[in-house]
Amino acid sequence: MTLAKSLRLGLAKVADELFDLALAALAIRVAEVAGDEVQDQFDAQHLLFLLDGPDGRPAAAALDPLLVGALIQQQTMAQVLPDAGGDPRPMTDTDAAITAPFVNALISRAAALPDAPTDKRLLAGYAFGSRVDTPRLLSLALEAQAYRLITLTVDIAGGLRQGQILFCMPEPDDATAQHPTAQEGQEAASRAEQRPATLSESVLALDVALDIALARLRMPLAKLGRLQVGDLLDLNGARFDRAEVLRPGGGTLARGMLGQLDGCRALRIVPAKPAAQTPRRRASDRAELDQREPEPLPQAGMPASEPPEMQALDVSPAGADAMPDLPDLSDLPELDLSDMSDLPELDDLPGFDDLPDLDDLPELDDLPDLSERKAG
Repeated sequence: MTLAKSLRLGLAKVADELFDLALAALAIRVAEVAGDEVQDQFDAQHLLFLLDGPDGRPAAAALDPLLVGALIQQQTMAQVLPDAGGDPRPMTDTDAAITAPFVNALISRAAALPDAPTDKRLLAGYAFGSRVDTPRLLSLALEAQAYRLITLTVDIAGGLRQGQILFCMPEPDDATAQHPTAQEGQEAASRAEQRPATLSESVLALDVALDIALARLRMPLAKLGRLQVGDLLDLNGARFDRAEVLRPGGGTLARGMLGQLDGCRALRIVPAKPAAQTPRRRASDRAELDQREPEPLPQAGMPASEPPEMQALDVSPAGADAMPDLPDLSDLPELDLSDMSDLPELDDLPGFDDLPDLDDLPELDDLPDLSERKAG
């Protein structure tokens, strides 16, 4: 497995896994350049990267505007459009944030495939560091004596475009190249001295895919079946401050605000308000809800409120003198009861002829004499 073949396989694999995009290396050219000639190898219109490497040895990478535009179109629209021509636009930090994962994955995969130890050390351990504006600033950060220049001519989306990737990697040290087994033994010994990672550290080091939804669309199934490549969907309802984190099996896990941090995409989780989900039933929650204290309900069989306290009335002569004066009732009208001629006659009252005769009552002579019992 040569270095060129490793880059060709790594390019196709990474583009398919990260972007679902077909990339193929049409040509790979490897050359050696001196450290003072590095500046002339870069184009100011390309997206320039400074790569952080092991032992503080930086490297460089460059992507031409056609390849950068294709990666952004595939990431945002899921399709690559043919090149419209014209002058390329200036590269930005957003372009670097979108393409940096692609460059890191390509270097990492290609570094593990070559058979030659020198080719492995040429790429191993390098990753995106920062974007650089001009080739001059990039060359000032590269201080090695010799570099290996790797140029990849890339076919994009089956011939829609052609792009270019340039890697400028410092040559490994002579001591390291002559004694690869000794270096590998030192690395193995250092790994053996390291303590084993705990379960918590292993879990936190895992890579997790975060699926974010910016908008949701509803359409009939018939319209969905008629969609073709190139159709446009209206996403006017998409808002970065209402992004939804999706569960692996579907549904919303959390909500947040989508933005960028240090040139990379970032998501700030917005916690849900507990008042909208947690019922407030405790007495301590009434202050937050601005509610007055409820009045107690009366018990069964008891009046709604207690009667006022009754004071004892003093009817003694001393108490009578202390009582307040009663109102004078002399002004009340007098009642005239002398004229009773208007009363109705009582002749219509029912008769009492049906009452029993008192002569029919039984004699009481047979009652017992109680005088003896009383005396006893």
